[in-house]
Amino acid sequence: MARLTIEHVARIEGHGNITVDVADGVVRDIRMDVVEPARFFESMVVGRRFDDAPLITSRICGICSPNHVLTSIKALEAALAVEVSDRTRLLRKLLVCGSYLQNHATHLYILAAPDYVGLPNVFPLAVSHPEIVERALRLKKLGNDLTTLVGGRPVHPVTAVVGGFTSEPGAAALAPYRDLLLGVADDALATVELFASFPVPDFATAGEMLALTAADDYAIYDGETAALGAGWRRPCGEYREFIGESVVGHSNAKHSTVGGKPFLVGSVARANINAGKLNDAGRAALAKSGLALPTRNPFHMNVLQAVELADASARCAGYIERLLDMGGSSSPEPFKIRAGEGGSATEAPRGTLYHSYGVDDDGIITRGDVVTPTAQNLANIDADMRAFAPTIADRPEAEFTLLVEELVRSYDPCLSCAVH
Repeated sequence: MARLTIEHVARIEGHGNITVDVADGVVRDIRMDVVEPARFFESMVVGRRFDDAPLITSRICGICSPNHVLTSIKALEAALAVEVSDRTRLLRKLLVCGSYLQNHATHLYILAAPDYVGLPNVFPLAVSHPEIVERALRLKKLGNDLTTLVGGRPVHPVTAVVGGFTSEPGAAALAPYRDLLLGVADDALATVELFASFPVPDFATAGEMLALTAADDYAIYDGETAALGAGWRRPCGEYREFIGESVVGHSNAKHSTVGGKPFLVGSVARANINAGKLNDAGRAALAKSGLALPTRNPFHMNVLQAVELADASARCAGYIERLLDMGGSSSPEPFKIRAGEGGSATEAPRGTLYHSYGVDDDGIITRGDVVTPTAQNLANIDADMRAFAPTIADRPEAEFTLLVEELVRSYDPCLSCAVH
């Protein structure tokens, strides 16, 4: 049996290899080997004060650190029975949506786009099509600046705490961002148009799809977990009752299943489950993409991330408008430290992120648990590769390798998060 190893897959977060076993010209097995070492963040928080957890777990990922901070805070608030103000919730939504501008612009233009224009990385594209890279940098910078405005710095935000915010931007600082966010509408639509123009394989995943959903919103900050195929909805804090994790021999990251089967999270799952709750900008972007939902093609993750760029930029502008018009305070709500257990979730750019904690009467963490989007996607990535590889086994090795890498990169994986 021959073996093809794609070492250190490029343009993803973290380190992983793809191993392909071939016998008599037939692909017998293919898998994602996550070689990134385990990092033990869940153990790090045990024995620490409850308010250390958001600061520690944000270091799981520099890209989606706002999501780790807020998911950690929400889980601790569930454990401590803390209710927050409407203003706090709105500021948190603004912070989460800002992370979409950061992440989606980076993934789409820097990590994914070179696959479709025959380039090894983004640097030749900056020479041949500087306007495209400038567009990417505008979107990324706006996301960075918005996170800094609300969270205190562009990565690992510090102003969001259990109960509220230690500080928030004033009206004079907030108001210009409303116009800046509305001003990138053309950039977002151009991104949709660009990625909709790239041909992708006709392929359908067999996996279930999970995402947060809410009655009145394209759920990103809160909601229940919904399963597209099975049709159920469950409180996200009960995620351990429907998501199973297991150790696999070829990966330092656990694999996740629902009902014993692989599933996927991310933009395809979110759009399939929540498309009717996109705002006007998101609906216009979806129409421009030409995609009909629901889709089961994981290669459509890219264009649906572009749709979410349009939705998120307009959504953030709307949040700022509401913040400027509403009163109230985001100062931390008073609460009593008590023993408790709590879990919660947000939609990180790559998919649903879960945190849960146990806290004792002194506010010391007794248990921590984190399930990241990529950890949920890995089993489905392996399943998709096993289904997809035989359909392209007759291609030249370079083309075969590129197509398999495109499939993996479409999931926007963060292997560093997966081995948290």
